[in-house]
Order: sequence, then C-alpha cells, then structure tokens
Amino acid sequence: MTGEGILVFSEEDGLAFELLTLARQLSSQTGSWTGAIILGDGSSRLAEFTEYGADKIFVVSEVDPRKDGPDVIAEAVSQVASNVSPKIVLIAATKMGREVAAYVAQSLRTGCASECLDIFLRDSQVEVTRLVMGGGFLARQIFENYPAVVTIPPHRFQANPSKGEGSVENVKVTVERKMSKIESRTLEKSGVRLEDAEIVVAVGRGLKRKDDLKLVEEFAKVLGAELGCTRPVSGDLKWLPEDRHIGLSGKRVKPKLYVAVGVSGQIQHVVGMRDSKIVVCINTDPNAPMHREADYSIVGDLYKVLPALINVVKGIKGKV
Repeated sequence: MTGEGILVFSEEDGLAFELLTLARQLSSQTGSWTGAIILGDGSSRLAEFTEYGADKIFVVSEVDPRKDGPDVIAEAVSQVASNVSPKIVLIAATKMGREVAAYVAQSLRTGCASECLDIFLRDSQVEVTRLVMGGGFLARQIFENYPAVVTIPPHRFQANPSKGEGSVENVKVTVERKMSKIESRTLEKSGVRLEDAEIVVAVGRGLKRKDDLKLVEEFAKVLGAELGCTRPVSGDLKWLPEDRHIGLSGKRVKPKLYVAVGVSGQIQHVVGMRDSKIVVCINTDPNAPMHREADYSIVGDLYKVLPALINVVKGIKGKV
C-alpha cells in the first residue's frame, strides 16, 4: 500500500482535523500521504490543515458548503477522489457527511461503511468495526473494492497537531446544479453543539406537556448542562428543535455526565449517548431499558424528583 493516500473531507474544519489525525495514524503504518479537501475559499485555512497533518490540500473554490447541497458537494468530492486515487476516503458522519459518503461510494463504484468506530489496515485490506442492527451489535467488515469510503462519528477521535507537507492544489470540478429553489423555509435550530457539552440533560416521553419543559430546563440550568431529547420529543411533538435530538439519526454525545429524564432507553436513543462517562436515569418504570445503561438510577416521578434535585444542587452551589 506504499504511496496510496488517505483523503479526508468534512464541511466542518474541526471535524476534518479529527479525521486528519486518524489519517496520520494510518498513514504512518504505510508511508502513504494524507490529503484534505477544502471547499470554498481556502486561503485563510491552509495553515491549519497543514498543522493538523495534511500533506496534500485540494481546494475546490467553486463549490461552497454554505450554499450548495449534498449532491453538488458529493460530486466535487467524487471528482477529487477519482483524480488522486486514494486507498481510503474518510468523511465525518454529520447529516450532510452521511449523504455525501453514500453518493461518493456509488459514484466511485465502491463500498461505503458508515458510523465506523475503528479502522485498521490488515496487510493490503482495510478493515472497519461498526455498530449494526440499531447499535445492538458490533460488526467487523473488510473492503474488497477501493477506495474504501468510511464515515466516522464526530469526536470519535481527538484532533492533534501533526504537521504535514501542506502542498496545495487548486482543483477544477464540473458539477451540474440540477435543483432550482421553489421556496425556502428556516429550520428551527437552537445553535447549541450538544456534542461538545460536558453535561447533558435529555428529556423523553415521560414529560406530559410542553409547558413542563420549564422544569427540565431549570434543572439543566442549575447543573450547567445543555438540554437534549429523544426523537419523539423533537420529531413528533416538535417540543424542541431537531438539533437537540440525541440518537441513531441525531447527535452523538459523550459528556462527563448524562442525565436521562423520562427516557425509556430504546436502542435508537442509547446509540447516541452510550459513550457518556457517567449516566443517571430518572424514570418511574423500574424495567425501563435506560436503567440498564445507567450508573445511577432513580425510580421515581420526575415531577417530584427534579424539584428535589434542583434544591439539592442549589444548596451545594450556595456553600461553595
């Protein structure tokens, strides 16, 4: 595999730096190059990409992730990958990244492994491990066709500076913008990056009314936590913005403290928080699956438990 590179892409620079750190670890085993794709104006960003390990930087200035959709972005990534022939294409598993990866794999007529927890080089093969069947099982998969398109969950690997050669190539791509704008609607967002929070309070269907969110919000505030939720709370009831959703199709978090309030603990939600350091569950049902995921369980009514906890936390903070 000597000389075969590892190409990374994310529409978020911070996540691209995480992928570059992983790419450097893999390339150190083979002596191969690491490359990164920058979309839009990259002039002010080149130094950081070099600092985090990019030997080659491919700048596609005519495609802008702030304006263009996943189809246009994926076509640009596909054309770069086709031109430079990497062994592996690493893409951050954001909402856009998952769409882009599938398109890129189809375009290059190769395989795509999504949400991979680890990636290994075994002789001439690329091997990954990933959660399957709703996150209940861990599968080991080996690529037969290359490049191997692999998506990595955000913050699975820590970004560490490791200076690369940083040679820059401006790439011209041919993309067809097939879609025309009929109307635009603003998607409600909270602007919070749950994946960066050190303390998260998540609320589920155990909450009876939308107005009762005030109680959970007060609890989160006294803890200094960010507020998250299960899919039904954001997707079905629309009580919270979509970017508060934690789970298989939402955000992946790994805070120091995760408090599940009225959360049943279905596997679709657990996948999004299973890397939390300490988990506390508050639920009236002693058989709720969330209790099995918890380090500490409180079997009780959240409407009675939360006010008591709020008073306790306020009392502790008042003594500090």
